[in-house]
Amino acid sequence: MNDKCILDDSLKNKITQLEYKNLSNKEKEIKEIYKKHTGREIPNFEIYSSSEMGIGKKSGFDGAAIHFYDKQRNINEVYYIFRGTEPSKDFGDVVYDALGVGAGKNNAQINDAVKMYKKVEANLKGSNVKVKRYGDGHSLGGHLIVTLSLITKNFTGVRGLNDAPVNVKQLVELDQTFARYVEHQVGRENKISAKRLTELANIYYERQKAAISHTWVKGEPMHAQSFPGSWYAGNKVTMLGDLDTEEMINIGKYPFQKEAKWNPVYMIDQFRYNLGVKTILGGLGFANDHVKQETLLDLPNKSEQYLEHIKKYPFLHLGEIKAGVALGAAGGVNLLTSPGGFSQVYKGISQRDQAKLHGINYVVKYTEANAMKTYYQVFDSGSQEEILLDYEQMKKFVYYCANAIKDKEANLNALKQYLHSEINEVFEAKKKKLKMKISREEASPQSFMEKADKDEATLAWFGQKRVAEKVTFDKTFDSLDDSVFTPVEEIISSIQEEVTYYQKFLEAFFQNFEKMMEADESVASDIKSMKEVVGGFNCLILILHTQEQRAVNIRSNLIVMTLRTSRQKGLKS
Repeated sequence: MNDKCILDDSLKNKITQLEYKNLSNKEKEIKEIYKKHTGREIPNFEIYSSSEMGIGKKSGFDGAAIHFYDKQRNINEVYYIFRGTEPSKDFGDVVYDALGVGAGKNNAQINDAVKMYKKVEANLKGSNVKVKRYGDGHSLGGHLIVTLSLITKNFTGVRGLNDAPVNVKQLVELDQTFARYVEHQVGRENKISAKRLTELANIYYERQKAAISHTWVKGEPMHAQSFPGSWYAGNKVTMLGDLDTEEMINIGKYPFQKEAKWNPVYMIDQFRYNLGVKTILGGLGFANDHVKQETLLDLPNKSEQYLEHIKKYPFLHLGEIKAGVALGAAGGVNLLTSPGGFSQVYKGISQRDQAKLHGINYVVKYTEANAMKTYYQVFDSGSQEEILLDYEQMKKFVYYCANAIKDKEANLNALKQYLHSEINEVFEAKKKKLKMKISREEASPQSFMEKADKDEATLAWFGQKRVAEKVTFDKTFDSLDDSVFTPVEEIISSIQEEVTYYQKFLEAFFQNFEKMMEADESVASDIKSMKEVVGGFNCLILILHTQEQRAVNIRSNLIVMTLRTSRQKGLKS
């Protein structure tokens, strides 16, 4: 099997763009796109379209699959491509965006995506060449293809392009194995929080996440949104366009969260705002449960007749009325009268021009211009949020840690040299200098006595000065006290503790680093290089640890060393 897939990211972007015109009978266009991009003839392929299969007419689902097959060249790859929201073409997309992606209550389009997948897969049987499956989806299509890959668990690579998130509430209904896992973890609880579900999904779908990536244009509106249950499964994010573009407002997040931690006014307003968002989602769920799907899908065409019928026969539409009141109250009272809500509306108006960045054309444009930056996504179980890490910054951080270890190793060598030789050298030099002075004094006893008398160190005897015939000093010296070595030993021990910390930290970092990168072959050589560098330092540190086991603490850059010279035990005349 070829390690490299038939279509690279740029080609898949263009074919996804073409899918908005329906891939049915687009063989000629696909061949031209491939030839222009690669300079080669495209392998044999077959196109499957949801419209030709009669799938998605009611739900609004639109998708296609391209199957490349060449037994002689060991090619057997299928590319699933799902289209995004088209409100002007089909109101079913809007209904599913609200009730499926937003509220997690409607599975109509993902059910059709699964139906199409099964039909396509049925046509792939009979080959002894292993099938590789790839998936791409823009906007709503990104939500669908990522959800499908999690359910089926057999995709090699999946990309969401300015995609809507997965809703974990849907996964519990659609994936029975995940539902059993959730039940095993939390028991038969009727209501499990969206945060808890997201945490469990990150654990359960760990292998599938490695094959999923996201491509977002910086500042487009979709990926900035977060609601209970929304989840961007995957480890890699490619950000396109101008990276200085401001992120769009997040409607699902109160804008003054910092202020709400200490200001009672904002604290109350945050409660109202969150209640409004919750009420809207609850109202959407209620509408899904109490309003017929046919009615929702037909609203754009027959809204006036529908409203007239409600006025005439209100009791027949009690469910719809309740849902409307809930949504109206949430939007009008809890949000628009809230400082946080007003702020979101005002900022949203100022950012309205960024809405165009959501389109597939901008994904194609910025990819062609190579205006992109790669990030890796890590789920923080504490905040229950996905954190984007800059790959280049992570590389710099690894080398920074490695160089820090190298610098500390040099400091350790210098301190050990100081401890084992230089202190004793200084001590011996001081002893030698003192012994020379003693020898000079002993060679001239009278001179020593006169100086002693002058300093009133001796007394005259009956008014006459004594005459010294001989002066003898005690020439024995005490050995250096342990207190001389202790400050340096404490410094060495402290640096060794820091090095151990860096080592353990880097070991843990690389374990997570490799997991994040395991699906990206392009960074494998970088990781290997970094591990070799850090591994080399670790070997040096291991040697240092075996050489020295003595202990603890660094104070400042000033080392105070007290050398004791000998005590003069006696003076003989």
